[in-house]
Amino acid sequence: MHTRTNCLCAATLFTLILNSNILAAETSRALVLEPTCAARDDTDKPVMMRADLAVTSVTLYRSRAAVTRSASPELAQGLYELRVGPLPEAVDLDSVQARLGGTAKLLDVKTETVTLPAPSSDNPRVREALALVDAAQALVTDIARRNANNVAAQKTLDSIAAKVASDASLTIGVALDPEKLRAQLSFIDAERERLTASAQAIATEAKDAAGRLRAANDALAAAGGAPPTERFALVSIVVPDAGPVPLSVTYLVANASWQPSYTVRGDPESASLVLEFDAIVQQATGEDWNDVSLLLSTAQPTRSANPRQIDPIYVAIYEPMPASESAYARGAVSAPPVAAMMADAMMSSPSDAGGSGGEAAKRSRLSALGADAQVGGTGPAVEYQLPRTFSAASDANAERKTRVANITAAPKYTLVTRPLVDADVYLRARFLNESGFLLLLGNARMYLGADSIGQTVLTETPVGGEVELWFGKEPRVTVKRELVAKKDSESGVFSKSKSIDRDYRIVLANTIARAVDVEVWDRAPVSQSDEAKVAITDVTPALSTDEKYVKDSKPQGLLKWTLALPARAASKDAKPVVISWKTRLSWPEGKMLSGDVD
Repeated sequence: MHTRTNCLCAATLFTLILNSNILAAETSRALVLEPTCAARDDTDKPVMMRADLAVTSVTLYRSRAAVTRSASPELAQGLYELRVGPLPEAVDLDSVQARLGGTAKLLDVKTETVTLPAPSSDNPRVREALALVDAAQALVTDIARRNANNVAAQKTLDSIAAKVASDASLTIGVALDPEKLRAQLSFIDAERERLTASAQAIATEAKDAAGRLRAANDALAAAGGAPPTERFALVSIVVPDAGPVPLSVTYLVANASWQPSYTVRGDPESASLVLEFDAIVQQATGEDWNDVSLLLSTAQPTRSANPRQIDPIYVAIYEPMPASESAYARGAVSAPPVAAMMADAMMSSPSDAGGSGGEAAKRSRLSALGADAQVGGTGPAVEYQLPRTFSAASDANAERKTRVANITAAPKYTLVTRPLVDADVYLRARFLNESGFLLLLGNARMYLGADSIGQTVLTETPVGGEVELWFGKEPRVTVKRELVAKKDSESGVFSKSKSIDRDYRIVLANTIARAVDVEVWDRAPVSQSDEAKVAITDVTPALSTDEKYVKDSKPQGLLKWTLALPARAASKDAKPVVISWKTRLSWPEGKMLSGDVD
């Protein structure tokens, strides 16, 4: 048959023709089907082309980023497979997705990884490693050739053996030459042994050569000259109408993160506070982000979407062995050390968008660039959309700070002292988070006026939650705690008891030229036995009556006073304010009391 066709139906039919050996009948059928195949055109054949998409937006999670590249290429009507890339090395290929605008339809999204030739280099280590790779690869190729020749020789020997056996069977009963047959069989056996030994030697050499090739490739990679790979997204689309086609490709990439950072500026004189909410961004994704739209998110795309299964739990009766009596010392758990403050990075100044409109338009533009982020998100995740573009080159050693929001508050400043455990007075600020921003857990640098007073950790606070911040010691207010008197006594005739009476006093003095509020804390023992009695008397001034204290702290024996210390009059000493109270602890004679301290 002389008719040529590239059509699949003709090629398949031609195979059937050869297998059936009915050439005449099947040729006529092929000639009937051929015009149908020939009538096909290239309408359903995609046009392969590269699409250069720039990074335009980034959703930055706490440990990775969703990067979006987009553009609107001009495309004629037809079917296309657009090659987008190369994508960064840290890309999660399973996360690649594409979106289209206009009338174009998305058919498929695939990914492709291409290994490129090893680069040449002036580095002597790289050149040496490349030479080792080439030599090892040549050895592997030569061993493969020798193995193929050995396999072919074995097949030839099998054919010779079959021919010898066939000839011998034909000469049975006639003139059979035993010596000739013996020589042929000896030759075949010897060749089999030689080829088998050769195959074993080749297998050993192949294993060694493969190891040498792996070692050479490892050396090349260590020298920085490993053959690079490139990753691409292949987007198949159909364009029914010619024109610009809005196209975006989004993918998850590792080596990118952000964390909150705060600067708190307190001013007790004006009863004000400013909380600067910043984001510290790090990215080493392998591609630069230039003037991108940045969305900061608290979502965790790597977490499982479904809850874990609950395993059953089984209980049984345990018979404990008699234990010897022992005592345990309880130590307070120390607070975790504050993480080191992230180094501030210079913020890139926004580029001029151009255009006209005078000073008013310019001020409006600058005001928009300095605005707070827009808060969004649904469910448990929160998103902060920055109102300005963001740029960050791929650099694992660089940190970039960008402002999320400036939050102003009118906190209540209160001095707090706990002279039982600390002879200093500390300044505390409390306010409700009415900013509309979820305040995330993060480091906070503290300023009181123009003075830096250290750093702390800001706990996560929802909108409407209370924020508590500490601004260090206030040396202008002093406090002194004293055990004025202590007396042991016994009472009773038939039922005797022991008791300890203590008198306490706390003296405070304010040297500031304005009145201040002070919260004073102390404690009294709490009895855990009906036989041990605790009485608190002669408390002056009265304890605090706020609901939270009465409900939570007072039952634990904690004592709280809320006082207003008067301002120090000019040219006069500060007027002291005194707190005093008494406690009596009593228990039956003959009993041993534990836990009592002054």
